[in-house]
Amino acid sequence: MDGEKLLKLLISFLIVFQVLGFVFKNDFLYTGSELILSVSVIVLYFIVTKRVKTYHVIVLLVLFIGKLITFFNVESIIKFQIATHILVYILLFYFLYYNHKSFVYNRRDVFTLLLGSLLYTVIFFLAYLTLKGPMGNVHLLGFLHLLLLYILLVVGAMHYINIRSEKSLWYFLSMLNFTFSDYMLLIDTFYLQSYELQLLILICEPLAMVFLVNYMVTKSLKLKSEEFEGF
Repeated sequence: MDGEKLLKLLISFLIVFQVLGFVFKNDFLYTGSELILSVSVIVLYFIVTKRVKTYHVIVLLVLFIGKLITFFNVESIIKFQIATHILVYILLFYFLYYNHKSFVYNRRDVFTLLLGSLLYTVIFFLAYLTLKGPMGNVHLLGFLHLLLLYILLVVGAMHYINIRSEKSLWYFLSMLNFTFSDYMLLIDTFYLQSYELQLLILICEPLAMVFLVNYMVTKSLKLKSEEFEGF
């Protein structure tokens, strides 16, 4: 078994240990797993990539810093978390620009995008209107946070449906998990504190980072073929 497979196996175990530490209220297991997990994802990038890119490293470091903040007793820590996530998502727009190709859709593609976008738009507005009051003076940051996620996920889906490559799939899955994680974080913090939401965040957030690393190291290939062109 090579280093990449071993590290991915370790990351899988760390996610499980992190969840177990949270469930059984074992602070040592929970905190240790969470910290090692964040470091392991960054190490995974350096092991797998054939060419280290400064921009990729910056994105991963900002994510790591955002995770480190949660280990300190900082007043209004949610503001720092939201600000860090906003910075990361602004940086991720570069990937959308970098991977852009002319959009060529058939009727099934258009129907899928319209249906998915409509559903997500409803969720976006319902979530913001519900959270706006409880968020208080951070509601503008919260709105920007949700808006960036909205754009990144929708455009990420557009790219995946248009390209249908492994690389575009990893990006879409990463943004999907970031969206789940951040929506649950805001709901848990400002609206309804929930043990189940906190548990799901522990699963979705590291998966989002792993998928993002997979995106970074995967070659860009366009796989959409004629079999998809008919409806």
